[in-house]
Amino acid sequence: MGGLIGAGVPLLLGTVFMTIGVVVGRRSRRLRQEGTKTHATVVRLKTSRDFDSNRTMYQPVVQWVTGDGRTVEAVSSVARNTVGDLHQGAVVTVFYDPANPKRMLIDGHDGGVLVVVFCIVGAAGLAAGLLVAWFTAT
Repeated sequence: MGGLIGAGVPLLLGTVFMTIGVVVGRRSRRLRQEGTKTHATVVRLKTSRDFDSNRTMYQPVVQWVTGDGRTVEAVSSVARNTVGDLHQGAVVTVFYDPANPKRMLIDGHDGGVLVVVFCIVGAAGLAAGLLVAWFTAT
């Protein structure tokens, strides 16, 4: 019975990581396929502190004009520890939801690698939990 309980932790963590990876990946794919593509300008960088690594994290704040003439300013949901090409004044491509323009992603900065990492970690957790459950039951 204890082994089955021990299998629960990796199964739970695997499920959480896999769910996050799939949800973020689907959101990005949906915005790319159904959203409006336009150019935006990085107007500033929002900074925060990552307490685990003690690093400064940067989230680009971008501004663009929608098809109906509204000026929108939105913060990327992805934070990185380097500025890279997303410095103030940089012109970037964004995909946004016309019904809710603040729901957007910056092309090439949407966390595609992070989605893959979350899915791999989730799959590994699920596999580990299933193996523990399998060997405990036999």
